[in-house]
Amino acid sequence: MYSIEQRVFLVLEYHRLKESPTATRRSFQARFNVPKGPDAKTIRTLFAKFQRTGSVTDDLVGNVGRQQTAVTPENVATVSGIIQQNPMSSVRRIASETGLKRSSTQKILRKSLHMFPFKIQTHQAIPVRAVQQRVDFANQMLTMIDSEGFDVGCIWFTDEAHFHLNGFVNKQNWRFWGSENPYWCEAKPLYSPKVTVWAAVCSRGIIGPFFIRETVTSERYVAILEQFVAIQQVLEDRPRTEWFMQDGARPHRTEQVFRFLDEYFGNRVIALEYPKFTGAGTDWPPYSPDLTPCDYFLWGTLKDIVYTKHPATLDELESAICVACKSISVETVRNVMANFILRLRHLCCANGEHFENIVM
Repeated sequence: MYSIEQRVFLVLEYHRLKESPTATRRSFQARFNVPKGPDAKTIRTLFAKFQRTGSVTDDLVGNVGRQQTAVTPENVATVSGIIQQNPMSSVRRIASETGLKRSSTQKILRKSLHMFPFKIQTHQAIPVRAVQQRVDFANQMLTMIDSEGFDVGCIWFTDEAHFHLNGFVNKQNWRFWGSENPYWCEAKPLYSPKVTVWAAVCSRGIIGPFFIRETVTSERYVAILEQFVAIQQVLEDRPRTEWFMQDGARPHRTEQVFRFLDEYFGNRVIALEYPKFTGAGTDWPPYSPDLTPCDYFLWGTLKDIVYTKHPATLDELESAICVACKSISVETVRNVMANFILRLRHLCCANGEHFENIVM
């Protein structure tokens, strides 16, 4: 008559509500949205069966004696208390504190408490001044899109990322137990490995990757821009219509770089301090990797592909990155660009602060 989930709920609620059948029935009706719940006799019988056998399932033929189980109301209450005090407790630590097996602890967390481990995201902390700059930029772009018909697909979003041979930062131990994703972001500074990759993304596809094994300087950056422009001008259908975006890395904000961008893109540049130098273009808001397709899509996608190949040398690493770039379809990139508009709107709703990831 009642499902396993409903029976477990009745047992836990009856224990939590100090063995009150009336309160348990009302809680059951609210939880499962039913007009009529089990009567007092049914609830007491089910609880007595659980105390006797450790099970809420129907009796099996030939089943004799009490079944041993760690999923008792007392253990469930104990684990629940530990999680309430510290939702970042690991299964191993909870098991150690309670004397339960790890498998039993997992069962209590998932099946009895309906909790799941959510990964904590790491983000840069955003200064107050940058928060307003992010809002201003989002509003400016949305005005261009909504009122002027601006096509964000014509923006070449560019960025650099660092790849290294021995893999990722291990984040497997970062967990938060809860019944709902807390979207808890821990702010921390970012650290850079040595191998640098540069690429540009727009609705036409990807230009790059370009590799720098030395320190990125303004001169080396301009050399990459020259290669990029040579390819971009071949792809451009209508001259002087596409835009260029770069972030505020120090080698990007030099007179040499700005003069180069001004020559080829004029006022169609989105870059930190570019308007200050040229009197045209749009400032890119600092602390905004969540608005850059390279950051919120490209680098993670490439790393997921590249490191499954286990490259052993820098040459193999660069080759794997090139192959991975070619595997990304134009249709995928177009979806990524549409996602950029959603991110602008979410940023406005979040008043410039970090916002929840958007599934593409």
